Amino acid sequence: MGSTKDLNQPEVFAEALVHATLMQNREKLAAWLAEDENVTEHPFWPWYAYFADRLIDMAPQPEYGFQSRPTRTVAAPKIGRNDPCPCQSGKKFKQCHMDQEESVDWKLGSPTPAIKAMAISRIIQASPIQVLDKVPQELASDVVLTEIAAAYHNGDRLEDALGIIKKVLEGDREDPHILWDYWIARYAEWLVEADKTTESEQFLMDEYDAPRKVQAWQVAQKLAAYYVDQGDTENAETWVDTALEGNSENPFNHYLKGLLLHSLSNWEGAEASYTTALEMSENFRDEERAYMTPLVEESLKQVKNKEPLDVVEEEEEEEQN
Repeated sequence: MGSTKDLNQPEVFAEALVHATLMQNREKLAAWLAEDENVTEHPFWPWYAYFADRLIDMAPQPEYGFQSRPTRTVAAPKIGRNDPCPCQSGKKFKQCHMDQEESVDWKLGSPTPAIKAMAISRIIQASPIQVLDKVPQELASDVVLTEIAAAYHNGDRLEDALGIIKKVLEGDREDPHILWDYWIARYAEWLVEADKTTESEQFLMDEYDAPRKVQAWQVAQKLAAYYVDQGDTENAETWVDTALEGNSENPFNHYLKGLLLHSLSNWEGAEASYTTALEMSENFRDEERAYMTPLVEESLKQVKNKEPLDVVEEEEEEEQN
């Protein structure tokens, strides 16, 4: 008999919801929970079946906009001390498996919004585009919509992705589980991908003039990145300096300064900015540091070899292709 999955752990709870959505099968889900392929013969099969049913009810369902389906009311199974043990040994429960009851005595409450968001992201990533096309978007939260947009973008459905993100960004932006700064950047980038550079620039300018759920320096950072990518060093310098004035402790602002100086073949200045970005990224969270470090290290290597920025950009494009 394997060890039981601990649903008190947020990561495990999220994983259980993913399995519940994708499996839609009580027995398979119960076997996963118990880590026992013969779960129906397990002494605590009634508990595992109960938890599997509860999880299937809680799981985000595509046909409901990745909300839960209406919940059934099912009482948790109970076995008295003097009842026959469910393992069918013929002994009383107290003389047989009662001491193992705690192994499946989970406090299976409702998943937190963070656990739901984690599960929804994984489910959408694992879902075929055809399934996502059938999701009623009017029932979907902003978390769901952004994840679907990302899936469309990865599936070469750029216009569909842009339409969804535009709708989300024009909304109230009240969802605390969305990084609005991230999606502002993605929308601007995707507009450029769609050859809508003027629209991308105007969008960022409007965001800077009236920022919502983000700070002005964060939008300035996006404008700096936009102008560096466009090769407009004059405007890039203005917005890099604005971003740095807003937050001189943000490593990405120093990285952008390095890119600008790199594009101007200011090797010494670019190296200093890249080095500062690398040092500051140590204070980032693990996932942010994992993204920033290789990016900055590669640029630092290029500038030390006095390789022009356009060489770096060409190599990045080749890697993406």
